[in-house]
Amino acid sequence: MKHLLPIILILSGIFAQSCIDCGPQAELSARIYFTGDSLKLDSVYALNAVSQEAIRLQTDNFTPQHYYSISLPISLVSDTTTYVFRFTERIDTLSIYYQRIFRYKGGCGFITDAKEPTTPSRYYSTFAETDIHYDTFVNTGLQPWINAEPAPGMSIFIRP
Repeated sequence: MKHLLPIILILSGIFAQSCIDCGPQAELSARIYFTGDSLKLDSVYALNAVSQEAIRLQTDNFTPQHYYSISLPISLVSDTTTYVFRFTERIDTLSIYYQRIFRYKGGCGFITDAKEPTTPSRYYSTFAETDIHYDTFVNTGLQPWINAEPAPGMSIFIRP
């Protein structure tokens, strides 16, 4: 019985800390959705990226469908990330613009976020149709215990 109280206190401390959403625990990424095309994606790379490994992992086991998505990291050293998409039949480019935010969040320390840029240009694309939606990568406040949803971040819809 005397050992039960310290265990309860330790577990309650762990559970209380796990409720605070401190934001993304990995590199920020853009979710890219492709619709209505049967092009086979061969590879994607980001210009001026230090490593292409995170992108390569997304495309190695990629299988085209009528509607599919990939998640690609965005640069945190620039307010622009440019991707080059190699398809079997063609090559396309997508540059996305955003504003990086580094701020202090109580209980978490400094966190990183990205939002819509202050410039009128939001992207440059050689695809037939591109649409980009910005949202925070950081949920505010406490998260529910079960089925916590991550913040949506940046979503890009492309029709090749």
